[in-house]
Amino acid sequence: MKTPYMLNLVSLIVFPTLTYASSYAPLADFSAVSKNPQCRLTSMQESFLNNWTPPAQFFMVPSYPNAVLASAMPSGNAQIHGQAYQTIPSAVLLTPDPPEKILEFYKSNLGENWFHAEDIGIFYLYRLPHPVASGEALTRQLMSKPGSIPNIAIDTQLSPCDQAIGQGARTRITVVSPPR
Repeated sequence: MKTPYMLNLVSLIVFPTLTYASSYAPLADFSAVSKNPQCRLTSMQESFLNNWTPPAQFFMVPSYPNAVLASAMPSGNAQIHGQAYQTIPSAVLLTPDPPEKILEFYKSNLGENWFHAEDIGIFYLYRLPHPVASGEALTRQLMSKPGSIPNIAIDTQLSPCDQAIGQGARTRITVVSPPR
């Protein structure tokens, strides 16, 4: 009689962890905001992750080691409130680390042709054959052709919901990158 009980207990503890063990990054803990009506967007992000979580080596850039995955999208189409949207491969990570530490990590881990720019309080790392003239020019390119330029955007404008699911997060990392 004790064996089935112990097996069920082990299953409850171990298997949820194994489900996302090969995920691009550990999943954020949405329990802190699940019943908060002001966190509807965060609840929507959780539902996307329940439908699709990027595998560990999905993106061309590594996941930041001290971050949790708050949102992810594959390439394709999504229906949100009855409206169709084209999605691009992307992930949103949250971390308590400052932007400077994150920039240093990516600069030391990305290959050639990754450049750095800043615009409107957002730090960008992007991959192009040559750097753009300014952060503003990069922002225009990113907005005019979404998903066409692999980039990492690092910003500190987090909502209280983001801070709750990211366990004290101070910085958001948005990875927009084609799959490997």
